[in-house]
Amino acid sequence: KRLPVGWGEETYINVGNSSVPDRERGSCYHFAVSGKSYQVIFQHFSSLLPKGSTGEMMCFILVNGTIFARMSPGQKSSLVEEFQKLNYYVGMCGDGASDCGALKMAHAGILLSEQEASVASPFTLETANIECASHLIKEGLAALVSSFGVFKYLTMYGIIQFMLQLFGIYQYLMPDVATTLMVCLTMSSTHAYPKLAPYQPAGQLLSPPLLWSVFLNTCFTCIVQVCAFLCVKQQPWHCEVYRYSKCFLDNQSNFSTNVSLERNWTGNATLIPSSVLSFESTTLWPITTINCITTAFIFSKGKPFRKPIYTNYIFSLLLVSALGLTISILFSDFQDIYRGMEFILTITSWRISIFVAAFTQFCVAFFVEDAILQNRELWLLIKTKFGIHSKKDPTWPSTNRTDYSGDGTNGFYINQGYESSEQIPKEKLELGGQTTEQHFWTRL
Repeated sequence: KRLPVGWGEETYINVGNSSVPDRERGSCYHFAVSGKSYQVIFQHFSSLLPKGSTGEMMCFILVNGTIFARMSPGQKSSLVEEFQKLNYYVGMCGDGASDCGALKMAHAGILLSEQEASVASPFTLETANIECASHLIKEGLAALVSSFGVFKYLTMYGIIQFMLQLFGIYQYLMPDVATTLMVCLTMSSTHAYPKLAPYQPAGQLLSPPLLWSVFLNTCFTCIVQVCAFLCVKQQPWHCEVYRYSKCFLDNQSNFSTNVSLERNWTGNATLIPSSVLSFESTTLWPITTINCITTAFIFSKGKPFRKPIYTNYIFSLLLVSALGLTISILFSDFQDIYRGMEFILTITSWRISIFVAAFTQFCVAFFVEDAILQNRELWLLIKTKFGIHSKKDPTWPSTNRTDYSGDGTNGFYINQGYESSEQIPKEKLELGGQTTEQHFWTRL
């Protein structure tokens, strides 16, 4: 086919002989739209634009638009709004006062000037080019991933500690202060990855990958802690540790649990099982503490949105120090340490079993998080196997359909100063309703 292009001199291009483009050709169209053409589309061909604010109808001309140029300030703002109706996160770069409206309406605006910096957009670049756009996107993606990582860690920490009410004051103090507090302060300090990823991470807290990550890690934690709790009770050396609860009848305000003061006691004594000084708390404390440390490592994924974890020197040093301190307490035989932490000295083979259980949990959780939940290629393969396709229409743009202009009363305000004054040739007007949609697209 040979179709005319433009309103002026007749220029023809060869668009091939295929009447309906296939799926591969459907995404090969690129549109360059000027402000005048965009005004005509908005006023007379509003069916090509998204309906309402839900963006349920795919706006093909926006998605396949490569260039939008020579537009008025109102048209720029309208273009940003139409992209937002498609649930797009819109970024805008501008260098003058005519871009202020679009810069304010966009999700992220970059002003390439210092004159209207405080009015137009939150980001300003002194150099008059858009080289900072990719840097801003990378930093934004890294900040989003870091925020979700901290959220998942705090959620898992609360779940881990909620399962156990057996710990004493000092047993809670180390995970709270030495691990969790410092992790929250340094976990998000990892810089953005130098290369921009071709896809984006999950953008919602209730997204399936995030929920599955928390749910599966919770399951692993429950399984390991329950198994450790039951196994320690089956050991031949396990026994209940009791303490005295003593009440002085002469002075009801005096209470004591110190066995060495038994000779000063004049009332009745009751034996109560100790919930702190027990084999259960001695077994579960290293597992939960190591679990908190490894969870912070697992949720600090680097590539493709952040640099590797070892580039965050403070965070890496903190994890290594906390892990080394926990292992040292686990395998140490110093009575002062065990007395201060309210532990009971156990045999070496059992302490090795505790470490193996914690390490196994880390390996399983890391494999599930990195090889399954964060494996984009795997999820794309699953979508292909189950026949899940995108909503892209392979038959657009259609070459055998005619679109007629509407009445132009869709509420679109037209600034008379930006209307086209170009005269349409008489032979163009005679086409009338016979103008095909492909004539319309090629004129754009």
